[in-house]
Amino acid sequence: MKTRAFAVACAATIVVSMASIGHAVTIAYVGTEPGGAPSGFATANWSNSAVAKLYATGTSNTYGKNGYWQIRPIEYPPSSTIHSAVGSGNDLGVSAGSFPTLSTGTSSLIGSMSGGAGDYVNFNSYAIYRGPNGSTLYTQGGLSVPVNQGPFNTPIGSNNGYFGVTATFTLTYSGTVRVGIAVDSVGDGTYAPNYIGIFSNATGTIYSTALTRDAVPDMAVFDIVSPAGETFTVSQWQLAGTQSASAMSLMTFDVIPLPEPSGLSILAAAGVVGGLFVRRRWL
Repeated sequence: MKTRAFAVACAATIVVSMASIGHAVTIAYVGTEPGGAPSGFATANWSNSAVAKLYATGTSNTYGKNGYWQIRPIEYPPSSTIHSAVGSGNDLGVSAGSFPTLSTGTSSLIGSMSGGAGDYVNFNSYAIYRGPNGSTLYTQGGLSVPVNQGPFNTPIGSNNGYFGVTATFTLTYSGTVRVGIAVDSVGDGTYAPNYIGIFSNATGTIYSTALTRDAVPDMAVFDIVSPAGETFTVSQWQLAGTQSASAMSLMTFDVIPLPEPSGLSILAAAGVVGGLFVRRRWL
């Protein structure tokens, strides 16, 4: 009976261990969606299914199927400009009286969303993006924040980088959420990041690879696994000696559904338990 009890305990441990595998929060950098002519201006065409995307999920060939914040766009050709200071904890321009941010808002997936202190900006020379409907053209605005916190380490060196916070959000989903962050859309690479980071208390900062500050929009894409209840901070990083301000223009969210538990995994666990019982017969 002791051996049988031991086998049952082992089976319970295996089940608990298998269940716990998917509950540790992780953040992984997936890649950067390019934005130049060779890509068909893929980042600016984030919502246009006719333009191929490297990291779009599902079959729609678009980003933002489960949420988006397109910051302060002005319908093209532009009729005005924007330069407006904003404090920390803002709503990323959703409630702006003119040219508000286009957004799905918070949902059962996105518990909260707020922006860092800086300036909403949109000038006539900025990049042209598609709107959420995939066709309407806009001069794309952004939330520009000062990059002045540091120096801290970056992926390429010690104490050689500074950052500014552009957004903080919480997620309530227990599977995988793909997050896209579009930058370098404001007509001057001086106001783009060398890296984008996403920070959580559980993971620390996870960085994109080095970005090119060339006034060509691109989108850094990350997968956040098992994020339910966690808070995440988006940071714009610039290397020491080049830091000024950095603007974020778009955030997108796409759910990657959890796969069903595989029969092989279940059978493997059952096999271990079965082996324990077989061993009992020979004791």
